[in-house]
Parts: sequence; structure tokens; C-alpha cells
Amino acid sequence: MINKGRKIHTLLGTCLAAALPCLAGASPPSDVAVGQVDAILNFCAKAAPRLAQNAETWRTVVTHEASAGARSSTAYQQGYQQVSAVLAKGNKSQEITACTTGLTGTPKPRHGPDLHGRR
Repeated sequence: MINKGRKIHTLLGTCLAAALPCLAGASPPSDVAVGQVDAILNFCAKAAPRLAQNAETWRTVVTHEASAGARSSTAYQQGYQQVSAVLAKGNKSQEITACTTGLTGTPKPRHGPDLHGRR
């Protein structure tokens, strides 16, 4: 049971960390990444409705550069279903804690160079 909790925290952390380059002005997120981020944010908004507004803010900041057809692509659906399946099997209490921790701050788009000095 403890491993499942760690997997959820790892999954949420990894997916959100993968989204950070979007905040740094890197290339637009892939369709798979948009699906994964949407699955996490939709899950969090459903599990803890008070976080719905923060989830939408994160969605806008992280996926604003996604391609126009990203959400209708097969890759998006695969990413969304992959993360949704993992979240459905997890410990709900731990997942809600991870959502609350991750979505209580307001994301701020970065301007200027990223961690590697790129713009």
C-alpha cells in the first residue's frame, strides 16, 4: 500500500515537473504531456472541488502553448488514459493530499532565461 502512495506522488511530481519547461518558455508541450497534465488537473478538481479554480489556472499556464488540435489527438487520449488509470488505482487520501499541496500556490509564468540560461 505504501508503494502505491509513493507511485502516485512520483507520478504527480514527474508529470508536473515535465510541465515546468513550458513555464520557462521552452518548446510547446507534446500532445501526450497535455493529456497527462489534463488528467491530473481534472482528477484534482473532481477529488477536491475547492481546487478547481487553481487547477484551471495551472492548466492555462502549463498548456497555453499546446497545439490547437492537441486535445483531439490520439497521443493526448493515450496520455490522459494512462494517467487516469494510475490515479484510479491509487490511495485517494494521498492523492488528495498531493493535489492540495501541488495546487495551493499560484503558478507564475517565467520570463527570461530558464535554468540552463536559455530564453
